[in-house]
Amino acid sequence: MIPFGQILQRLRNEKRWSQSKLAEKLGLSASQVANYEIGRRLPSLQILIDMARILGVSTDYLLGVENETKQILDVSDLTSEEISSVSSVIDCFRKSHQK
Repeated sequence: MIPFGQILQRLRNEKRWSQSKLAEKLGLSASQVANYEIGRRLPSLQILIDMARILGVSTDYLLGVENETKQILDVSDLTSEEISSVSSVIDCFRKSHQK
């Protein structure tokens, strides 16, 4: 199992974010992010959830429980009608790939 800090650092680097940039998005200091990445500290449950949301992965993936990256779409700012439309488009893509 890959340690949490290595997964966090890889995901942050994939987005080409500095530790400061991720820290800003999380409302933390860059030193807190650095401590998570080197394994000196672990985040609280709420920070872990926020990290997963910001990085677009599940908490299971971030913790190394799940091997496969699953994309997570943040639809929190969309209306119910907009979410339904997005779901319909995704369903169409899935059906086209099954053929």
